[in-house]
Amino acid sequence: MIANMIYKIIKPKLIVFFLFLFVEVSFTQLNVCGVAPLNNRIVGGQNSAPGAWPWQVSLYSISFGGHFCGGSLINKQWVITAAHCFRSIDDPLDLVVYMGKQTQDGSNPHEVARGVTKIIKHPSYDPFTNNNDITLLRLNQSVAFTKYIKPVCLAGKGSSFAPGTRCWVTGWGNIASGEWLPSPGVLQEVAVPIVSTSVCNKLLQPSQGPGSITKNMICAGLLEGGKDTCQGDSGGPLVTKKGSTWIQAGITSWGVGCALPHLPGVYTMVSQYQPWIISIIKTNLPGFVVFPCVG
Repeated sequence: MIANMIYKIIKPKLIVFFLFLFVEVSFTQLNVCGVAPLNNRIVGGQNSAPGAWPWQVSLYSISFGGHFCGGSLINKQWVITAAHCFRSIDDPLDLVVYMGKQTQDGSNPHEVARGVTKIIKHPSYDPFTNNNDITLLRLNQSVAFTKYIKPVCLAGKGSSFAPGTRCWVTGWGNIASGEWLPSPGVLQEVAVPIVSTSVCNKLLQPSQGPGSITKNMICAGLLEGGKDTCQGDSGGPLVTKKGSTWIQAGITSWGVGCALPHLPGVYTMVSQYQPWIISIIKTNLPGFVVFPCVG
């Protein structure tokens, strides 16, 4: 939940054919991704409106008995989340993915549940550094899109998010270190700006050592603290908006404490993984949008 006020050699013809297929599939997905028709207000650190973040999913473990991580719907049958969520959970049959969920308790009339057939961690995920902290989940059955359930667009290769770019994070995690989200557990939202890699490395160096922020990570948060992701938000989206389209820039990965001053949150940089995602999903690809370079 959100802590608030606390802490390759190919013949030319084959190249053209491949690019045609790629563009066709990508444009098809771009027609539906990143659209949130019920998102009519953006205020950080509070309950979200129903349907405001229609790609947000809640990951449940049957053996654990509840929500343990977030994630994002990226097409009708795939979810993107963090690899570290699966350090101790590795059986697809143990998972339930909830879409269209607004509260963790009580009735959710727009909710849809699916099982999982595949958990695909990035092959170079490093649990010690959290580098390549990304996982794809294949649902056991495709889901129909509604106003409350839609895929998010993903930041494409070459995207650049300038320091200060306004983003939003969402989740059902703790509202402070060790403090659970109170019932009924409404999905939380908070706005946070991008922090440059150089500044983030400098701020985290005393506790994490030099160079802890790799090229596959992006930082966001208020330098004065007070707004951040926390335990239980892992795997959820860091999104920003280009025109009327929502684009996922990051995946909630790690941090030092929750919402502490001068300690931004760290997210997996989604744009670094477009080739890997395409190699796994192959058909009905997610919509990729290159976020413009600024400065």
